[in-house]
Amino acid sequence: MDNMICLLPKRLLSLLLGCGALLFGPITLPAAELQVVTGIAPLSFLVSEIGGERVRVGTLIPPGQDPHTFEPRPGQVTELGQADLYFALDMPFERTLLARLPRRGASGPRIIDVTRGIDKLPMPEHHHHDDHDDHHGESKSHNRHGELDPHIWLGPEQLLTVIEHIRDGLVTADPDHASIYREKHNRLRRTIEEVHARNREKLAPLAGQTFFVYHPAFGYFAAAYDLRQTTVEISGKSPTPRQLIALIEAARQAGVRIIFVQPQFDQRSAVAVARAIDGRVVALDPLAADLLTNLEQMATTIKTALTNDGDQ
Repeated sequence: MDNMICLLPKRLLSLLLGCGALLFGPITLPAAELQVVTGIAPLSFLVSEIGGERVRVGTLIPPGQDPHTFEPRPGQVTELGQADLYFALDMPFERTLLARLPRRGASGPRIIDVTRGIDKLPMPEHHHHDDHDDHHGESKSHNRHGELDPHIWLGPEQLLTVIEHIRDGLVTADPDHASIYREKHNRLRRTIEEVHARNREKLAPLAGQTFFVYHPAFGYFAAAYDLRQTTVEISGKSPTPRQLIALIEAARQAGVRIIFVQPQFDQRSAVAVARAIDGRVVALDPLAADLLTNLEQMATTIKTALTNDGDQ
């Protein structure tokens, strides 16, 4: 049949196509999807919310994988090289990964840095009581060698900047559907603001309180609601026995009986602290895919823990 169509005179073929348009409406071919890749599930969620059916989103880090130890497979590097866009959070594994992609001007995805314009928090300082304390008896502190906190997707204010970058990246790559991306972005922005307002009301009575976590992933969330996080994990490593004793004492003095743990990390240190303070560990996942639902669940979990003092 295809050969028969090709053999028709051009004028007759044009006439038939015109008649078909009158009878059945204009003939349209499905537009190609944008191939988008992100490093983590929460960012993929945001891209899907704005891109809708126009994008196909892949995520590098599978559920349960620790981003600090993640190493992309060769196949993932190849797939990433074939994508249209990569939305980057400037996480350590991304710096290594993106360095392996073709240089600018060669084939490869357009890299969109969604952290641009965001003032990042420093990673928490950890006070180490050891033999190197100075002569005034003050402990030295370290903030992970100047490393900045990459967990911006857990801060509502930072999220508004992130979704602007996602919108702009999609519009630039697919300008014919700019109105769709802008409309979905506006809807998502309103939803984030509503979630933030509910969390602010829920956590307002707890302003100034401290919660203990295994890994310092919740700095932006804590700052948004005037909370403080104290960490068990030190610079990507489990604490030494001396550090663990100091943390246990700090938890006891604060009346804390719950340690929040992330499923991606070794939890033995958190469990040790919880046992020592006659408490327990509670899951808090910064990498849950449904980001907005997770932000509300985090607020509820933290409120319950701080309000009930672990006696639930």
